[in-house]
Amino acid sequence: MNLRLLNSNIIRKRIFVLLVIIVLIVILCLSIKNDPANCFLDSAWKDGKTLQEVSQNSKLKMHSTSKNVFFHETSCSVNGIISLNSRQSCAIESAALMNPDYNIYVLFTSQVGFRNTTNLPLIDVLSSYPNIHFNFLNLTKYAQNTPLESWIKNGELFRSSFVNSHTSDVLRYLSLWKYGGTYLDLDIVMQKPLNTQKPNNYAGAESAKFVAVGIINLEGETGHEIADLCVKDLLENFNGNDWGNNGPGVLTRTLHKICNTKDVMRMIVGNVCKNFRVLPIDACYSIRWPEHIKFFKEEYLNETMNRLSDSLIAHVWNKHSAATPLTKESNVAYIHLAKRYCPKTLNASEYF
Repeated sequence: MNLRLLNSNIIRKRIFVLLVIIVLIVILCLSIKNDPANCFLDSAWKDGKTLQEVSQNSKLKMHSTSKNVFFHETSCSVNGIISLNSRQSCAIESAALMNPDYNIYVLFTSQVGFRNTTNLPLIDVLSSYPNIHFNFLNLTKYAQNTPLESWIKNGELFRSSFVNSHTSDVLRYLSLWKYGGTYLDLDIVMQKPLNTQKPNNYAGAESAKFVAVGIINLEGETGHEIADLCVKDLLENFNGNDWGNNGPGVLTRTLHKICNTKDVMRMIVGNVCKNFRVLPIDACYSIRWPEHIKFFKEEYLNETMNRLSDSLIAHVWNKHSAATPLTKESNVAYIHLAKRYCPKTLNASEYF
């Protein structure tokens, strides 16, 4: 009887140890978070129809002082066909329309191209502007010979909880580090030419605590120095579990050092940021994200248009507003902006 009891205890202990080992293995696997499969590293399309890789675009030169505008489309494509929605197209068209002497680069991180035989009305609209250029961006190649080269290769970005959003954050600073010029979000409408802003290095305040990054302009040697500080902050402070840490967080922390203050209102009025200007809230974010519905409701039309009357851009906060449907006949502020600043896109769209 004692022998049976002893054997039973040994078996139970072995089962317990085995269960502990299994649990530890599961925890270890979850903590390692192996790189997920993602479109940024996928090279499945080998049919020669992918957009020209951006490094082959002869117009772009490292640390250029030329007039560049960058949009980044970081969604994963399931069919490899170049695609933009009406609101993205509006942002791009408005930038091209208001800045005819600038080159507008729309860079896709997914390996897209012209792989179908059906009409692409929005792409056709944008292609009608001679200053709009579509290119494919290979993340690993794009980061070569930059401070981010090794970091991109180690895969920390792809272990992020917000891979697409954080890829966009990384690219805005990387593109400005490489080439200089202007970064713009794909949920803006440009209302004024970029060359109306002086000095050449600027971004807009969103609140008393944060300088937002829906628009960033960095040019020349001083602009490259600021971009370099932003890239260094990104490397030191990247957090894949914090949605905003790697976008506005990077520029705001960098400006804390440049301006020697954490008070964004002082940055605006105090002229303390050396070769950088923090634009007042009304210049870029007059309608802040908690009020985004004012772009989409008729009862707010006059108020919204009045508040935007002197703004460089209108930012429609796609993260919060994407599910709000419109037709092109809607009598709302966003459609009124589209009529003026992206008329071809609006005409080509059934819904907006």
